Amino acid sequence: MVLIDFAKRPTDEEVFHYQRDYVSKVGDGNILETLEKQCEVFEPWIDSIPEKETHVVHSPYGWSIAQVILHCVDAERVFGYRALRFASGDQTELPGWDENRYAAVEYAKSSSLEDLGAEFAMLRRSNLSLLSRLDAASWDNIGNADGRLVSVRAIAWLMAGHWIHHETILRKRLKM
Repeated sequence: MVLIDFAKRPTDEEVFHYQRDYVSKVGDGNILETLEKQCEVFEPWIDSIPEKETHVVHSPYGWSIAQVILHCVDAERVFGYRALRFASGDQTELPGWDENRYAAVEYAKSSSLEDLGAEFAMLRRSNLSLLSRLDAASWDNIGNADGRLVSVRAIAWLMAGHWIHHETILRKRLKM
């Protein structure tokens, strides 16, 4: 049985060129532990955002706070689906997704931040369950998403880096 090195960062060949910045935001260490720690922290942090800020769009940004959180929820779902497909060896090219179209959907207005935080945590736990049961070879699998190659390992690091990216912007916007 081959042990998985969960601290091994993805190489440049394993991740979309424009997503390397997300990977670079993630500290060194076991990526599963990093994803778990984020899961423990982001739900209560999202719950701490004042309700009056939920639908505020702070200039120069184009999305409300709720839309940003919803975007993170949707991205977590997309990352998990891609990880599942690629870990299975599925070589079907997956299309990209238009995050602006998703963020514009009106269900962002009908969801509380508490509900979005809970959904995000549930999806993250589901993705952690998937990633935890994969064998070493599956972590190295590469698939094609949006016309670009990405490994399962890179997807795990993108999950963490994507949240770090948006949390940093949200904290700046909210002065938290």
